[in-house]
Amino acid sequence: MPSRGLTLTYHIIRALIRILMLLLSRARVHGRDLVPSSGAAIVVSNHLSMVDPPVLVGAFPRPLVLMSKAENDRGLLKFFMRLVGAFTVRRGKVDREALRNAERTLAAGRLLCIFPEGTRGGGTLIEGHGGAAMLAVRTGVPIIPVAITGTPQVFMRRFPWFGYPRVTVTIGEPFFLRSTSATTRRDEREHMTDEIMARIAALLPQEMRGRYSHA
Repeated sequence: MPSRGLTLTYHIIRALIRILMLLLSRARVHGRDLVPSSGAAIVVSNHLSMVDPPVLVGAFPRPLVLMSKAENDRGLLKFFMRLVGAFTVRRGKVDREALRNAERTLAAGRLLCIFPEGTRGGGTLIEGHGGAAMLAVRTGVPIIPVAITGTPQVFMRRFPWFGYPRVTVTIGEPFFLRSTSATTRRDEREHMTDEIMARIAALLPQEMRGRYSHA
């Protein structure tokens, strides 16, 4: 469980993010009522911009534990991650420490947030990775799909730097993955990852579904 100091810091950061969302965007959040009031779950979302993690922190009614790629553990992102109790994962490797952190988070009944694409998708969904599916099968917790739109326009390269875009966070119905064993075969894991990505795609506009446009 997080310390009392970390919990207080998280709530302060979330309140500040919500204020910034009001000042810098026309933010809308749909489906907050679908988030279980207690218990563990894995939150999976598409990834468009570096502001996606803070936006999700501001949008969700319960605290999120963010799993972020190790490359983000620097600069302002590193500072933000420390404040909200996030942890990193090394992509392309079996990161056992990240796996233990993820399992501890879920065992404590918290919400773990993962971006299955592993990096920003450039406006449309790209291929998802199997980490979220593996964790869901190992722990038996539900998955909450989320779709984000509009965040790439929050900050622009030219003046005026603040775009005041329409940012939408759509939270979908939680669901469970089913598997015949806790150690899934590669083809089964890929199939379950496709199901996760299809659930995210179904919450996005058709033109943003990318390789999952059949959803």
